[in-house]
Amino acid sequence: MGRRLLISPKQLRKLYWESKHTTFEIAHFFNCTAGTIVNRMKEYGIPRRVSGPKRAGIKKDTLSYLYLTRGLSAEKVGRIYHCDQTVILRTLKKYGISIRHPKKRVLLSKQMLALLYSESNLSIYKIGTRYHCDPKTVYKYLKLYGIPTRPRKVVLISKTQLSLLYKEKRYPLSKIAQLYDCQPATILRKMEHYGISRRTISETSTKHKKKDFTGSREEKAYLIGFRLGDLGVRKEWNLIHIGCGTTKTVQLDLIRRLFNDYGPGWITKKDAEGRFHINFALNRSFKFLLPKHYKIPQWIKKGRKLFLQFLAGYTDAEGNIGIYSKRARFRIRSYDYGILQDIHREFHRQGIASIFSLEAKPGVDKRGVRHNGTFWGVSVNTREDLYKLLNALGPFLRHEKRRNDLNAALQNVTLRLR
Repeated sequence: MGRRLLISPKQLRKLYWESKHTTFEIAHFFNCTAGTIVNRMKEYGIPRRVSGPKRAGIKKDTLSYLYLTRGLSAEKVGRIYHCDQTVILRTLKKYGISIRHPKKRVLLSKQMLALLYSESNLSIYKIGTRYHCDPKTVYKYLKLYGIPTRPRKVVLISKTQLSLLYKEKRYPLSKIAQLYDCQPATILRKMEHYGISRRTISETSTKHKKKDFTGSREEKAYLIGFRLGDLGVRKEWNLIHIGCGTTKTVQLDLIRRLFNDYGPGWITKKDAEGRFHINFALNRSFKFLLPKHYKIPQWIKKGRKLFLQFLAGYTDAEGNIGIYSKRARFRIRSYDYGILQDIHREFHRQGIASIFSLEAKPGVDKRGVRHNGTFWGVSVNTREDLYKLLNALGPFLRHEKRRNDLNAALQNVTLRLR
């Protein structure tokens, strides 16, 4: 018969309703599962809050890595995702991942334990590994059989040395433990004692170091504009993946220059349509690129320089600056109705005359080009307005072809103004 949890109705009600602790947190206080707390609440007639159960929100690949590859228990995975182990166990069943059975009885005789521990001088950790059980189980058998235990080994390692090995040289706990002839748990306790923070899951699971975004607000505005025009962005675990497909090598060069300092990148060979595909893996400091804005963010519209940086990024991705019938023209066309409308309004607010127009309806146009949605355009055509716009925008463009095209257009406009 299992040990019955000793908690009074008054105490449980106070923790749950007055202190607003979750069932998971209360379970942690009393060293039991959240399911046990829920059962006690039902027994005592304590109503549940309406927020509902905590969901893990964990992908199958991530759960498989943590549970199978790293060998973490359901309880430890639950701690990472701030939920009860029962939630993790249900998710394992949902994904069809086979569940380990840690409560299977360990058969360890007194003679074998004495041979391994006393004569062979193996640690309880090594014996536990051999018998696929927790070191605490081995320790309990030692006490049960009356086998004298060795005194705990004192590991002499300074905070500076431990920080050097773990933080700078990036050694795993197992390698540091091997250097000091102890167990990883001992090194972990030392880290906790010294206040040395552990690496995140993202840091421990990647071979390539990634740097935080260190750019200014102007840099951020440019990247958001470029992202909305040309980049696909998705979150995968703790990483932000950015990428696109293009036939233009000059576009690949620009993307490389933008992100090369922050994380690893890959470029594929040409596909059947002649497109290269480029991808960069960045850390969470680039989460500002995740939203697919349908209008220009308000903070960007509040500053002229911020808007010009955004416009430069969007123009580098989607814009066209050219000379047609000996007259320069600036034009951006895309499916982003809200973005183009905001650009049109900002032009007028800054005294630049522009035209906002419907370019094509969904379907195949007269040239045989298919449009998946309504295609919109913003253009600046008069020489006075072009002169004002090109001079303001020029310093912020980074696309080599756009810069060359802008210089040629500006020369054309200057000659026409004389």
